[in-house]
Amino acid sequence: MAVAQVPRNFKLLAELEKGEKGMGAGACSYGLEDPEDIYFTHWRGTIWGPPHGQHENRIYELKMECGPNYPKEPPTIHFVSMINLPGVSQVDGAVDKNAVGILRDWTRIATELAKNPRPKEDPLSLESALIAIRKYMEEHKKLPQPPEGSKYPMYN
Repeated sequence: MAVAQVPRNFKLLAELEKGEKGMGAGACSYGLEDPEDIYFTHWRGTIWGPPHGQHENRIYELKMECGPNYPKEPPTIHFVSMINLPGVSQVDGAVDKNAVGILRDWTRIATELAKNPRPKEDPLSLESALIAIRKYMEEHKKLPQPPEGSKYPMYN
């Protein structure tokens, strides 16, 4: 039995609604970079630094891009706020999708979901990507960090 797939823009509209209403995880937030972006491509996100480490009491800003093949392919994610984290480019803040589990496994999970009915909570979303990045930050909480408020040069 074939499973119907939700069109890209419907899925992103649902994600936008969830993000705007603050119905997601309390440690992250996200929304469209430009409210006029009818293609739901360019997003901004924030992650509150995990406690008990170098990220505590910091807010990290990120840019996310959902390409034309989202949700079959993961979003591209860049930190705007400078961060010292393995798998994050020190030049432009790009998150290496192989460094964060959900981004690395995204295509495999999407393929599995296409074959089976969707679970109650969608494991592939901007929110789940931000939560996974925050968890990854927690795993590296002892690394020294750039001064708070530092941004990558292209975002200054």
